[in-house]
Amino acid sequence: MTIRLLTGATGFVGGAIALELLDRTEDDIYALVRGEDEQAAGERLRHALIGMAEGYGRPDLVTSIHTRARAIRGDITVDGCGASLVGIPRVDEVWHCAASLRYEEKHREEIEAQNVDGTRNVLRLARRLEAQTFNQVSTAYVAGSARGWVAEGPVVDPQVANNAYERSKIGAEELVREAAGEMRIRILRPSIVIGHSLTHHAVNWSGLYGFARAVLRFRRNSERKLGTFLTHARVRLLAEPDAAINALPIDYVARNAVTIGLSKSPETYFHLVNACPPSARDIGQVVTRLVGLREPLWVADREGFTAIDEALDSGMGFYRSYMNYGKLFDLAHTYDVCGSAASYVPMGHNELTDYFLHFLRRERGYASVRRAPDRVLHASGL
Repeated sequence: MTIRLLTGATGFVGGAIALELLDRTEDDIYALVRGEDEQAAGERLRHALIGMAEGYGRPDLVTSIHTRARAIRGDITVDGCGASLVGIPRVDEVWHCAASLRYEEKHREEIEAQNVDGTRNVLRLARRLEAQTFNQVSTAYVAGSARGWVAEGPVVDPQVANNAYERSKIGAEELVREAAGEMRIRILRPSIVIGHSLTHHAVNWSGLYGFARAVLRFRRNSERKLGTFLTHARVRLLAEPDAAINALPIDYVARNAVTIGLSKSPETYFHLVNACPPSARDIGQVVTRLVGLREPLWVADREGFTAIDEALDSGMGFYRSYMNYGKLFDLAHTYDVCGSAASYVPMGHNELTDYFLHFLRRERGYASVRRAPDRVLHASGL
C-alpha cells in the first residue's frame, strides 16, 4: 500500500487529484485540512470531495471518500503545518496542491505566506514523515513574460513574473528543487484550469471565468450609462488576438497529474496543458457574444482609447499578460508518460460557449443582458 498525503484537497486542483487517486488506486489518502478540530477537518474534507464528485458526474466515488479519505487537521502557513503526527503511518508521497490564487501586489505578503512559506513548511513535514516523493503542483505560467516556446525545465529568474502569484510559484519551485537530493521530486505545471470536460462543473471561478465576469460587469455598467450604444459599437481591447490562451479541463489536469505520479518517469518537470488551445480571439468572440457585445477591436496600444475603452481596459489587469504573451508549451515529458491524446482538447466556439454559459448563468445580472444585433454601426471611438 502506498500512503499519500495531500494539501489543498478541498480546492479545485487538489480535490480533483484526490478523487483521481481514489478512483485509480485502492490506497487510503490523507489530507491536511484546516478546521477547529479533527472532526471539523474531516467533515470539511468529505463535504468538499463529495460535492466535487457529484459535480463531475462521479457519485460512485462517495463510498471511497467516506472509507479511504482521511483528514489531518493542519495549516500550511504555520511551522510544522500544525499537524499532529500521532497515528499517521510513514508517508510515501506528498502531493502539495494548496496555494493562494491571489495575484495583486497589495496581497504580496499573504501570497508569499501561502505559496512560498507554505511550501517550505510542507517540505519540512515531508521530511519528518520520511516521504520518498514530493509532487508539487505549480503553474505553467512561471514562464511569466516569456514568449514562444516554453521548455519543461527550471525557471530561475523571478524577474520574468507578471505578478505576485507567478513570482511566488517560481520561489516555491526553487524550494522544491533544493529538496531533490532528499526525495524524488516532480513539478507539475497546469495551465489555466477550467471546468470538467463533460459536466463543466468547477470549484474555482477565477482565471478565464474572471475574464468573462469582468466583461459582463463592463457590459452592465455601460448599459446603465449608455443604453444600447454598445450593442452596436466595438470597444478596443489591448490584446494579441492570435495569442494562445492555454485552457485545460480539470479532469484532464487531474488524470495526467496522477498518471505522471504513478509512473516511473525520471523527469522532473511536466506541463499539464492543452496541445490545441483556443486563441484570445476565440475567447473574446465567445464571451462578448454571450454578454451581448460586439467582438472587440484588437489593438496593440492605447492610442485613440476613449473613456469607454478605458473602462473595459481597467478590468483587464490580471488577464492582460495572458492575452499578450503568446506561449507554446513543451509537452515532451508529459507525452512520454501520458501519450499525446491525453493533452489534446479541441476548444472551438461551441465548446467554449458551453463552458462560459455554465459559468455566466450563475452570475448576477446575466439573465438581463441582451444579444447584439447583426450589424456594427461604429467603433466606440467614432
